[in-house]
Amino acid sequence: MFRFIINTIVVGVLSLGNLFAANIDQQMAEANKQYSDGKFDEAVKSYESIVKQGYCSYILYYNLGNAYYKTKNIPFAILNYERALLYNPGDENIKFNLDLAKTFTVDRIEPLPEFFLVSFFKNFRLLMSTNQWAYTGIFFLIVSLTLAYLFWFTHNPSVKRITFSTGILAIVIVLLSFTFSSQQKNNIEKHGYGILTPSVIAVKSSPGDSGKDLFVLHAGTKVKIIDSIGDWYEVRIADGNMGWILKETMEKI
Repeated sequence: MFRFIINTIVVGVLSLGNLFAANIDQQMAEANKQYSDGKFDEAVKSYESIVKQGYCSYILYYNLGNAYYKTKNIPFAILNYERALLYNPGDENIKFNLDLAKTFTVDRIEPLPEFFLVSFFKNFRLLMSTNQWAYTGIFFLIVSLTLAYLFWFTHNPSVKRITFSTGILAIVIVLLSFTFSSQQKNNIEKHGYGILTPSVIAVKSSPGDSGKDLFVLHAGTKVKIIDSIGDWYEVRIADGNMGWILKETMEKI
């Protein structure tokens, strides 16, 4: 009886999951048709409706970014391109459209220089998504176990040398792959960046209307969240300047 109940629950959950997936596919198809028909405002509403249901994918955010771009809502186009990149950081189409959208923003911020090794590993990590790095790690884990088997059971010195050195390399790739996968996942779940949405935002020296205006930013600028107090975020821009903005002036990526 207990097994029957468990099986019933499992079947029910799987059925609901399949229905949800089919419903999402149908909604995506409708939104895509609205976009292809030039009904960009309707497409935005349809894509946003899917997002509100808790569905996330780089294709959804990419399409939503394109729809916002067509409605000339540049800040929200940038926001959704950035979200798409979190799920598929190596996609050249997303990068191209994001760079294109940024050409319509006002602020031209020169980022602080980064140590070349830090920059290299960050860019290398962004070549693949969380799942792609995880699959790479699993593949090379199997390779390393196979090489370990050959190393222990062969009596040929040349084969032992080759399997040992290659196995060490495979283990290094395994460790790097799982590390990058974890970092990518953490980047999605705890992403501390946002996009400014109002046309002009005064960045203040302290959280409150009484704070001194330090500098001005504009819609579409990307900021990093440093701290939070009440209705205010402390943020930092790419050139290192920091200040406080109202939370309502920013959408989290």
